[in-house]
Amino acid sequence: MALSIHLGAHKTASTHLQFSLRQIREPLRAAGLCYLDAATLRDGPLDLSRLLAEGADSPAAPAFCEALRGQRTGCADLLISEENILGGTRRGKLFSRRGVLYPFAVRRLRQVIGLAGGGPATLYMSIRDPAAFTVSAFALQVAWGNEIDLAAYLCGRDPARVGWLGLVRRLAAMPEVARVVVWRYEDYAALRPTLLRRMLPAGLVPAVPTPPPSNQSLTQAAYDWLVARLLAGDETPARILADQARRRFPRAEGHGPLRLLTDEDHQRSALHYAGELALLQGLPGVELLAPPEPGQIRA
Repeated sequence: MALSIHLGAHKTASTHLQFSLRQIREPLRAAGLCYLDAATLRDGPLDLSRLLAEGADSPAAPAFCEALRGQRTGCADLLISEENILGGTRRGKLFSRRGVLYPFAVRRLRQVIGLAGGGPATLYMSIRDPAAFTVSAFALQVAWGNEIDLAAYLCGRDPARVGWLGLVRRLAAMPEVARVVVWRYEDYAALRPTLLRRMLPAGLVPAVPTPPPSNQSLTQAAYDWLVARLLAGDETPARILADQARRRFPRAEGHGPLRLLTDEDHQRSALHYAGELALLQGLPGVELLAPPEPGQIRA
């Protein structure tokens, strides 16, 4: 039996991919693949977030395993897609005090693999330009009413450096992991057919729909309006104000993306990202996917 885990990360089109695969859950099951994602794993007996928060000795583990066995009935293979396996985007969850990205990822992933019956597992994970990733993760916390000032969220960390290389190294070194398949978020659209062919049973890729973008971040106009309302003393809960801001100033109406960093920050970020990508290509147990060249046959 094969175990595959799509880890996200956050703000790398994970929700878009999950929504796509959710539409063909039954055809996947008929082909022998049990597919579980955030819609299934955040409530009831399959509340994975609860188990990860409680740790390896969670009293809810037996019920989770029983429910998982029920879900897998008749399916030889299992595909899990849940970005929260890596951790969260709150302060202290996304980065440790020393700046380690997703500091608890190995422990949490090991627990998930154990709950799924053991490895080896093939991991799928997208990475993103550090500056864009930082701002997008911050915007997510703003939308939830937890943050409003980027400098406070950063806690002194350089927004142009994230540490994808270190995270992938830690994951690839796990004995429970067979390999880690990595791609750039910026290449998601071009690589999507390749990713689907890797993850899914043969012949099902044409059945996967392509929905419009989901979970779009706050625009700059929305963020500016939100900050102005809070500074004016609006006592409406920040999360509600953030939702109002998103609806007032959507991307679809031409409002530009959130841009809170300088051009220099973005330039430094691009250089750091390119350096990490070059090093990722040579890591044992790691496959870095790239879009096919023009005229090249897709793998």
